[in-house]
Amino acid sequence: MMREEKIQLSTSDGHTIFGTLNTADNDAVMIFVHGFTGHQNEHHYFNAVPFFLGHNFDTCRFDFYARKTEKARSLTDSSLTTHVQDLETVLQYCAKQYKKIIVVGHSLGPLVILQSDLSQVSRIVLWDPTTPFHDPAEKHAVFHEEMDKYIFEWGMDFVVSKEMVNEWMTMDLHKYVKELSVPCKIIFAGNCNKYDAWQKYLPHFSVENEHTVIEGATHGFVEKGTEKKLFEETLAWIQ
Repeated sequence: MMREEKIQLSTSDGHTIFGTLNTADNDAVMIFVHGFTGHQNEHHYFNAVPFFLGHNFDTCRFDFYARKTEKARSLTDSSLTTHVQDLETVLQYCAKQYKKIIVVGHSLGPLVILQSDLSQVSRIVLWDPTTPFHDPAEKHAVFHEEMDKYIFEWGMDFVVSKEMVNEWMTMDLHKYVKELSVPCKIIFAGNCNKYDAWQKYLPHFSVENEHTVIEGATHGFVEKGTEKKLFEETLAWIQ
């Protein structure tokens, strides 16, 4: 019988990672890594739970930042470095319980995955992964001198650390693609620009890999039928 467990994992720097483990006592678990400004209850993670539990995969979702308590990280003080550290904490937690670990990430999540220690991971799946950028203006981000932080002007503004922006801009994605040692599938949204942006990286994988495009999908896979196709393409890679 499936049960849901709320998990709280302590970090080495005094924060708490809040997550949700949905389990039917399977031997395999899927860890979902959300993107920039995202959270564990976005539709493609929440709806993944019954789909993948039905195919004998437990699921683990977590937040890189949350409003639950003062122990949680804030987006404003997060960086790619803290994201990597927190994902590795979740990986260590799951490795104690599972024989097989799959890691799935969306948008910025894949850049976190590629920089993490994946030695205990069987396969990864990257959902419409982003790439490094060269100018904050590309992301509609403006540096605020007094705050010493960037403001992402996305209608609802986000205050983001210099570390996050600088690490995102300077990440050597070619290096991490070449050094990846875990089989990888990339699933692109057909109505987004990520597939074109990845053309210069795709030839450099040395591990087992494949990629596909879900036509009609935008970056969030919200169009009718696209989420189901996303799950089916993911399942085909990890079974």
